[in-house]
Amino acid sequence: MYNEKKHNFTVWVFSAVILVLILLVVFYKSGAGETSENSEAAEKTVEQKPAEQMKTDEKPVEQNVQTFHETSPQKTSPQNDDPHRKAAEMRENEETAGDAIPESSPAPQKEGDDIESSEITGGVDVEVVKDKDSTADAEGFLHGKILPKKGIEEALLKVPGLQLKHAMEISNAIRYDVDLTQIKAGEDFKVKFDKEGNVEEFVYYPDIVTFHILKRDPNEKKLKYTAKLLPTERRFRIIEGKIDSTLNESLVKRDDVTRNIRAVTVGILECIVSFSTDARKGDEYRILVEDRYYHGEMVPGSKVLYASYRGRQAGFSEAFRYEDEDPKSAFNAHYTDKGKALIPSAMRLPLDTIRVTSPFGMRRHPITGKMTMHHGVDYGAPVGTPVYAVAAGTVRETKETPLGGKQVTIKHADNTETYYLHLSAFSVRPGTMVSARQRIASVGNTGRSTGPHLHLGIKDPKGNWLNPQKVKMIATPQLDSKRMPRFKKQMKEILSLLENTAQYQEWMRKYNEGPQPGDFYQQYKE
Repeated sequence: MYNEKKHNFTVWVFSAVILVLILLVVFYKSGAGETSENSEAAEKTVEQKPAEQMKTDEKPVEQNVQTFHETSPQKTSPQNDDPHRKAAEMRENEETAGDAIPESSPAPQKEGDDIESSEITGGVDVEVVKDKDSTADAEGFLHGKILPKKGIEEALLKVPGLQLKHAMEISNAIRYDVDLTQIKAGEDFKVKFDKEGNVEEFVYYPDIVTFHILKRDPNEKKLKYTAKLLPTERRFRIIEGKIDSTLNESLVKRDDVTRNIRAVTVGILECIVSFSTDARKGDEYRILVEDRYYHGEMVPGSKVLYASYRGRQAGFSEAFRYEDEDPKSAFNAHYTDKGKALIPSAMRLPLDTIRVTSPFGMRRHPITGKMTMHHGVDYGAPVGTPVYAVAAGTVRETKETPLGGKQVTIKHADNTETYYLHLSAFSVRPGTMVSARQRIASVGNTGRSTGPHLHLGIKDPKGNWLNPQKVKMIATPQLDSKRMPRFKKQMKEILSLLENTAQYQEWMRKYNEGPQPGDFYQQYKE
């Protein structure tokens, strides 16, 4: 009896265990099915978003992460987390900001603020999307072009593999030898990297004969500048005609007059001819232009050597171009035969030699690499170079700051103020009355600076920063006795060229008319 009860108990326990196991299996399958349905529903929800379709080859764990980012209100969208998209948006914002460079900008400042520049959003570690279809040439160079309304750094950042540190190194190495304000959209450059990923060589060639070259010095490990200028042939031509409406409109109609030639000619003749009162239909103009040719191809950059105007009411006026030995001299301009400068001017240039290393407006700061608003113009010059007041005024202060270094501020009669930064020494004291072109200091490399230069800033009476390059300046209104002998010699040479060119063009006119008698063809032999 006892054994029978024991057997029944064992059977009952065994049955209960089996029942529990069956129930567990049923509940497990039910939960798994529900989980599977929820997962499929979630995947369907993701698939229903066409703007965020997922690639078929993604792993399930990556899909789960993406779904979490999309559904969690505390996370950012995957579009915004994409670093390439971020970089493109940041670059687009920077380029848009760079397109609208104001001629003046408000300057609300506190004492001690950086008067040279103010930072705009955007840091040094900006990733830039590169063009994918660019490849190196046979010599290992990657090629690029200057972009419209952009600095050289932004053009460089389009080159595949070129980082911001490379662009800053190139621009800082070349800015003291090349006027970066003169670069034009469409001009070419090329860059080559070494095995370590450093810039080995950079070449900027704005035309077919001019090459600005940076090569890495193996000893100093720095980029060194050299220039290469191919020999060209000088040719001269006379542009002349009669006024039928205005001088500008008469020149616009001509195919042999470039925009630069027209602007220079109208600009200098407006200083000696009263077009509003004395110009008449039928008045005559005459221009002597020097062109350069390389293997029969004209090189951009023609010069106006001479311009004259003759009219019934206006009389006769003429202008000559003067050139110092240094092509960057601030005295290179057009003058009357008496040495009077032909440019309306209220200010003088602050240096004798003008080499713009950084213009007014938006730029990448040469030290921080950040996009900043540059409130003046930088002129490269050796330490100790004389700095002149651009107009008469009173020295308001001389001081030294961590960013601007030694600086002089001058207040002028119309309440305009001019600022001269990064100086090495002062030649004036606060309260000193100065005249235009009076020496006030010496160029230096003080404060935050990549090399010796002068920063010139101009504030209007309302406290807005002005673009010094939009304010017409000259070195002097009248050539001094030191330069007049050279100018007179150049005037004589220009008049001789004018006569010879006129004779040659008349000979060419007759040559094109047909056969000529006598020794006509012996006058000019090819």
